[in-house]
Amino acid sequence: MLELFDFLKGHDFRVFVCSGGGRDFMRVFAEQTWGIPKEHVIGSASEYEYTGGAIVRTDRMLGGLALGAGKPAHIYAQTGRLPVFAGGNADVDIEMLTCAGFALLVNHDDADREYAYTDAAEKSLAQAKELGWTVVSMKDDWTTVF
Repeated sequence: MLELFDFLKGHDFRVFVCSGGGRDFMRVFAEQTWGIPKEHVIGSASEYEYTGGAIVRTDRMLGGLALGAGKPAHIYAQTGRLPVFAGGNADVDIEMLTCAGFALLVNHDDADREYAYTDAAEKSLAQAKELGWTVVSMKDDWTTVF
């Protein structure tokens, strides 16, 4: 995936990461690990308020979870557009992949070098077949897994 990020950046794409997991958690390591700037990390997050001269996290969620239909909504809210290219790996990515101009589904099917977790991807694999998305098998298509 790091090679894909570099390839896309080398061809003038802005690369974002969108996760249902905590956006603020991912922002801590995204730049050093993936070369993705903090402002290009999209995900589920708390609302913030400016109070007493400081930014304070509230107990409210910003825009709901970035899962399923929440992913395209969060992407649009942060970037002002839907993705030209999207890559995903699970059923929670179906809506994001459907709204993209080009969809890539990573099949985590390599129990030897990583671990296989295809249980949460049955619907996305079926959708990929139906809609002609590109599917990449970690077991068959990746020579190196970090």
